[in-house]
Order: sequence, then structure tokens, then C-alpha cells
Amino acid sequence: MMKLQISNERDRKEAQNRERRRQCELERRNRIFNARNRKIGVDVPFLERQVAEKRAERDEQTRKDLAFAAQMIKDSNLAVVLEAREKEERRRIGEEIDSFRQRFQRFEDRREYDLNDPEVLKKQLPPRAGDGAPVGMSSAQKFEGEDLDYEERKKIMAAQKNSWLEQQVQERKAAQEERKKAEAAYMMAIKARDARASELDKMERECRYRLGQANLRYNEALAAEKTQLDQIMKEQEEADNTAEMYNNLTSDMLTENPDVAKSSLGKNRAIGFMYKGMNQEEQKKFYAAQKDQMAAAKAKREAEEKMEAEWQALAKSIQREVARQDIADQRKRREIARQLMEENQLLALQQKEREKYFKEVVYNNTPTDLYYSQFNTTTR
Repeated sequence: MMKLQISNERDRKEAQNRERRRQCELERRNRIFNARNRKIGVDVPFLERQVAEKRAERDEQTRKDLAFAAQMIKDSNLAVVLEAREKEERRRIGEEIDSFRQRFQRFEDRREYDLNDPEVLKKQLPPRAGDGAPVGMSSAQKFEGEDLDYEERKKIMAAQKNSWLEQQVQERKAAQEERKKAEAAYMMAIKARDARASELDKMERECRYRLGQANLRYNEALAAEKTQLDQIMKEQEEADNTAEMYNNLTSDMLTENPDVAKSSLGKNRAIGFMYKGMNQEEQKKFYAAQKDQMAAAKAKREAEEKMEAEWQALAKSIQREVARQDIADQRKRREIARQLMEENQLLALQQKEREKYFKEVVYNNTPTDLYYSQFNTTTR
């Protein structure tokens, strides 16, 4: 059964876009290749639109380049850290291998040590000592038969050789298995360390973010509380001043009337806010109250100074932390500058090689008429 391809909305839009671009190309070709229009002037709005498009494309490319450079710097720093960890791990494994060899693979414990023993002559038996027949003092050694146990010794040597070969094969297999296990364990340790480093980095960024948010909220709360307290104090002071002015203006004290200070409770009683003179007892009470007020003001001032000192200590600690972070950032920037200098040197060398190639190979080709005939065929 034949299956027909049904065009959808996307296909229709693509066809419309192609037709629109084709019409624009035809109009542009008629406008550019028309000698009359070309002599009169150029399409300024179209050129301005082209300039705007080029500028937007250049800005977008600059943004992409900056993002790529930042990511490349971050990857380079991570690669340096991982390389240092790998070097440290390899150094530790090498030390463990050397320690194992010194403890369990000594020279005198080798199977072929008897061939390289410097004291082998001291350990050898006299000639013909194991042949069974005694040798006299003036004998030139025993010549009859010469090695009567040759066949038996040959079989023993062949069996021993086969056992050695089998043992070497087993040892090699065991060593290969151990090496594979060690490599697998090493890779698992590297992956675990990388995962732990990523997790620690993520936790550190989250803690910094939460600490910054907490400090911001705390500072905002303090500022709001201080603003509210100042507003309340200002309103209270204004109300007190207004009440005081009103009471002074409406009181009998300004009238200089001595009778207003008399109290209805007795002749020895006086109204305090209208009384114009004090005896010694009243002065003592007044001075005592004044001292109490001075002590309260001093305590309040000391509390404010203590709070100010705590704020200063906190500000100094923050400044020290900022200075330490600035030093770390400067070190990172110096490292990045050094890497950029090395990359620029490499790019300069590549540029010289490319210029040499263009000068010696590409620019030596003489263009022909066929090369020039391909230009000025389209509007682009």
C-alpha cells in the first residue's frame, strides 16, 4: 500500500520562508545589478539593517566566547586539582610497591640466587664427593664411567624444569589478577574522591549562599527596627515638647503668684510643679535623683559603646575574610594569566607556521581567469 507524505504546518512555513528569501534575492539582484539605480545611490535602510544584524551577531559571539572562556578556566582548575591528586596517588602506590619489594622480594630469596651467589665457591662440595667411590690423595679424579647417575639426574632436572615453568605461569597469572584488582580499586578510589570533591564544593556554595541570605535578613531587620525606634522616639519627643509648652503657657507659674504653690492638704504642703524654692532636704533628694539619672545614662552609654565595639569587631572580621578572599582571587588570576600567556605563545607559534604555509604554498598559486569569473554572480 502506498504511503503519501502529508505536509504539516512546519513544512508550509518552511516553504513560505524559502519563497520569501527567493523573492528577496530576486529584488536585491534587480536593485544591485541595475546600473541606473546603482549610479543614483545605495539602499541606506538595508545597509543600516545589515550593520545592526552584524553588531548583534558580534555581541552574541562575544558573549559566547566569554562564557566558553569562563568554563574553560573552571575546567582547567579542576584538571589541575585532579592531576595533582593522581600524581599523589601514583607516588603513594610506588612507595608501597618499593616497601613490598624490600620486605618480600629480597635478592637472597630469589629462586635463581644460587647462580648469582657471591659465596658459591665456599659452599661447593669437593669434586667427585657424591660419586660413591673414594678418591685417593694422589688420584687424578675418577675417570671410569664419569657420571653414572646421568639418566636419573636428567629426568629429575626435566621434572624440576617443568615444575618451575608451571610455577612461573601461575605466578604470572596471579600477578596479572592482582594488578587488575589494584587498577580497579584505584579507579574506584579516584571516582569516589571526585564525587566527594564535587559534593563538598556544592555544599560550600550552598552554605555561603545561606550565610549571605541570613546576614542580609539580619541587617534588614536591624535597619527596620532602628528606623521604627527612631520614629517612635521622635514622635514621643515632639509630643512631650508640645505638652510641655502648652503646660508652661497655661500654668500659673508664669504669673508669679505665690499662692499657687500652696496645697490644700496643709500649710506645710506645697505643689511641686509650682514651687519656686527648695530646702536642703529637698535639694538632697533632688541631687540623689539626679545621680540616679546620671548612673542610668552612663549605663546606657556603656551598653551603646559595647554594642558599637561588637559591631566594629564584626566589621573587622568581615574585612579580614574579604582580604583573604581577595588574596586567593589574586593568586587565581595570576595562575590564569600565566596559562593565558602560555596559550598565547602557542597560538603565536601556530600563527607563524600558518603564515609561513600561506606564504610558501597558498600565495604562490597564480589566479586564472576561471578564478575571477566566479565573482559578482550573486548579490551576496
